[in-house]
Amino acid sequence: MKIAVISGKGGSGKSSVTAAFAALSSGVVAVDCDVDASNLPLIFPHEVLETENFLSGLSAKVYPELCIGCGRCAGSCAYGAIDLVEGKAQVNGFLCETCGLCRHLCPVQAVGLEAESYSRIFRSRFGKGVLVHGELHPGDDNSGKMIARLREIADRLMTETGSSLQLLDGPPGIGCPVLSTVTGVDRVVIVCEPTVSGLSDLERAWKVASAFCTSMMVLVNKADLDRVHAGKILDFCAARELPIIGQLPFDRRMVEAQVHCRTIIEEAPESPCARILASAWEKVCAKF
Repeated sequence: MKIAVISGKGGSGKSSVTAAFAALSSGVVAVDCDVDASNLPLIFPHEVLETENFLSGLSAKVYPELCIGCGRCAGSCAYGAIDLVEGKAQVNGFLCETCGLCRHLCPVQAVGLEAESYSRIFRSRFGKGVLVHGELHPGDDNSGKMIARLREIADRLMTETGSSLQLLDGPPGIGCPVLSTVTGVDRVVIVCEPTVSGLSDLERAWKVASAFCTSMMVLVNKADLDRVHAGKILDFCAARELPIIGQLPFDRRMVEAQVHCRTIIEEAPESPCARILASAWEKVCAKF
């Protein structure tokens, strides 16, 4: 059973919902697919068991012993990523887009494109099972490929641990990282908010996910803040036969739980949000 939780944008409560689902489970293989800003490792105390380097791409390198300081590379770089320092070219890795123009223009082949691995993948143990997450180095690309690698590790761990549940906390948006997250999953839960943009985000996420998964559900977060748009979301889902598994009220304890590095299930188990999430999780797991 592989369940992905996504949303059309960040900040909709997706990670809070995923963490609550994990807290309601046992023997879970949790995968944080938001490799640019992982949240599950912040919520769950964990012990890192294994670290793996991830090669996200190439970067430009200047060989100072060959550089003659002609400045062609610095003057031609569209990203301003190369400066002349004491007569030698130096590359700013945060600005470099690895287009390769500098290497092409260098008259003495003092610039090369080399593979460097600053990004990391972690396998950890936490109270509910195993956690797999990544840290993509700032400015690096290939987040979709990193997520694919996370999922390879998660699949292996399911076999090794005998787990029957893989829970994926998806990245925001609808781009390549989301495609890597929802490919091959059994069920997708879309978290949305009752706003004008929230309805648009829901529609975008639904269109993307429906190309990869036929079993989808919707959970509305902070539904009581705008009943008009919450009603529009319900109408949208009814017209497309998308089951609504819960409507969470606004509750400051959701934020307080995160401040304390806990889920709402642990922080306030008798709260309306905790009860609704428990009911929603039962619906998610039904028919498997």
